[in-house]
Amino acid sequence: MAINVNTVYRTVLSLLNREQRGFLTPDQYNRFARMAQLDLFEKSFADYNRYLTRKETGTINDEYANLAKSTKEKIDLFSTSSTLTFSSGIATTPANLYKCLMISTSSRATAVQEIQKSDLPQITSSKLTAPSTSFPIYYKEGSSVYILPDTISSATLDYVFKPTDPSWAFTSGATYGDMAYSSSNSINFQLHDSEEVPLIIKILSLAGVTIKDPSVVQIAKQEEVQKINQENT
Repeated sequence: MAINVNTVYRTVLSLLNREQRGFLTPDQYNRFARMAQLDLFEKSFADYNRYLTRKETGTINDEYANLAKSTKEKIDLFSTSSTLTFSSGIATTPANLYKCLMISTSSRATAVQEIQKSDLPQITSSKLTAPSTSFPIYYKEGSSVYILPDTISSATLDYVFKPTDPSWAFTSGATYGDMAYSSSNSINFQLHDSEEVPLIIKILSLAGVTIKDPSVVQIAKQEEVQKINQENT
């Protein structure tokens, strides 16, 4: 379930008012919302990578393992797959690609090994390591994927996609400054539901307001949800 962009905006405005820090325009909010979502999205990957490092070194305790599980749940929201269509061994990756997880062929039966382009001459020069349909290889350059052997026409790409930029849209009323939220033209956050309070705190921080007690944000958010529900009824 997506985090509602309007609920977050209303909560941010409510807290800015409490702190007597003025108003945040829709343009300012949308800019900070994009920055905050991307920051929390990338933080999840950094946290999970630290977990994998500690797992390799055998320094994992139960508390850290539980934290890693919740982080993995956040990352899984952005996991998807796509078909790569190759022409002469070259395919273009999806525009929203953030991280390639795996490329496979033959209905996922054969994993394609990733290599560095600099290793290609050495790999192809030996009969023992030369790529084949049973042991295919690939490397990436920019938005392109190069696969060998180049007779392979398609493959499945499992990847993590970048979240779509959130956007709070509105329609203007007859009075200057009168703005009505437009849910049909808005784009909600794609983060895990558990990220809503950290998201609000991050947006407030970008707006120059530091909230030390997350419970204040939670209370303000609940108040705004109640207001929105009352308005809808």
